[in-house]
Amino acid sequence: GLMCPQPFAVTSNETCVVKYPDTVVNVAEPDMLPFSLIYPGPTLTTFPQQTLVGSSALLDTRSFLDSQGSCGCRGL
Repeated sequence: GLMCPQPFAVTSNETCVVKYPDTVVNVAEPDMLPFSLIYPGPTLTTFPQQTLVGSSALLDTRSFLDSQGSCGCRGL
C-alpha cells in the first residue's frame, strides 16, 4: 500500500456592492432662475472569488482561511 493524500479545494465568493455618491451641478444663467441637476452616482457590483486547491497532506485550508479572515469584501 501506497498512501495518497486527499485532494481538496475551498472556494469563497462574496458579492461586493459599492454605491458612489450623486453629483450635483448648480446651473445659473443670466436670463433664468438658478437650478440644480442631480446625476445619480454609479453602483458597481463585483463578485470576487478566492479558491485554494491543494492536498490534505500540505495544509488545512479551512483553518488557513479562518486565520486570514473571510474572503471578498466587507463593510462596503
